[in-house]
Amino acid sequence: MAEKNPTIYDIANMTGVSPATVSRVLNEPDKVAQDKKQKVLEAIKKLNFVPKANAVAVARKMYKKICVIAPFFSQSSFMERLRGVESVLNDEHFEIVIYSIQTADDLKDYISMIVNTNRADGLIAFSLHPDKDSLELLKSAKFPVCFVESSIEGFDNIVIQNVMGGQKAGEFLYSKGCRNPGFIGEKAILPYTVPATDERFQGFRFFFASKGIMIPENHVWIGEFTQNRLDEAVRKFLRQDDLPDCVFCSSDLIAARFITLAKETGIKIPRDIKVLGFDDIDISKYIGLSSVSQSLDESGKMAAECVLNRLKNPERGMYSILSPIKVIERETT
Repeated sequence: MAEKNPTIYDIANMTGVSPATVSRVLNEPDKVAQDKKQKVLEAIKKLNFVPKANAVAVARKMYKKICVIAPFFSQSSFMERLRGVESVLNDEHFEIVIYSIQTADDLKDYISMIVNTNRADGLIAFSLHPDKDSLELLKSAKFPVCFVESSIEGFDNIVIQNVMGGQKAGEFLYSKGCRNPGFIGEKAILPYTVPATDERFQGFRFFFASKGIMIPENHVWIGEFTQNRLDEAVRKFLRQDDLPDCVFCSSDLIAARFITLAKETGIKIPRDIKVLGFDDIDISKYIGLSSVSQSLDESGKMAAECVLNRLKNPERGMYSILSPIKVIERETT
């Protein structure tokens, strides 16, 4: 007699929770208390439980599903990178399932749920650096994992060279005659994300230091990126008597806001201040914003191709691929 496949009722009996709670752990883990969730996930792993909805896919040996986890879900840079992922996976008829990370617990929960339930063929993580326990769990996964922007040992990585991007920004503005630089960026406050702003500023400051130019404190603002906070800080920045002759912003969205507020105060861009952004999102070309391109679409494509290649050849060595970085010049410089 064939062995009966475990059900959510078996999981519920083993853990002492209701079947509804088991279902929530599978579908909405953020809505379940941590202790109950952990019991359920351990039981799922122990019983090798496969959700009924995935039974057909199991028989096919593949779910045709790739999970993408990321913070900053609503930002243009995320959507454009996802567009690159989609362009590759759609041709292969894979479904993309997106998990938006708001907290460190979200990140742990989604990783635990995806790995322990074996509900995907692969995982792509944007701009994330999970804790040690989550990384160990990902290493045990039966599917390939690719990180984008991070560089994490033991996994495939599509590396965004943020420090080099900052250096290229400095080199470009210096070549335009700028000798009094400024920087505006979003403060990195989430411990599980890549500190992109800090890395970009590090490269920018290093380049000018190599030319004997130190960036004064009053020409640097790194703070919380909400519109009210940003606008208040930029207006204060622009009221200084000693203004920089160029400003490198850690993202195109910040650069676009800076340009708008500068124009309100009568400052001419680029005559008075040259402005350079980072990301080269689609809107940059429409507003004439010079930007450091991190090849958003291309990095998404490379990540998807990396996962598909590992599915075909799981024994190959780990890849660490550098995404191209270049400055795109437009009207703001």
